[in-house]
Amino acid sequence: MIRISIVASLVAVLAAGCVSSRPQPVQQSAAGPAKRIVRDGAQLALPDGTRVTPDYTGGFTLPNGDYVKRERGALVLPTGARCQPDANGYVCP
Repeated sequence: MIRISIVASLVAVLAAGCVSSRPQPVQQSAAGPAKRIVRDGAQLALPDGTRVTPDYTGGFTLPNGDYVKRERGALVLPTGARCQPDANGYVCP
């Protein structure tokens, strides 16, 4: 009788270990807010706070030496991403 209860307990513990809980859905992070390049007089304030002065074409050189060109009103970043103009400057992806 004791063996039967020990075996039954052992089977119950093993069976409980085999049953998986319902998987929890993975929360996907919402896309972060767009980054902005803001006009400040003759300069532009970059998202990191750096200020740059556009050249005669509207483009400018970043502190790391990369060039951001202005093309058809938008700024084209070295990565190829386009920052679209708005009332206060540019909105970047």
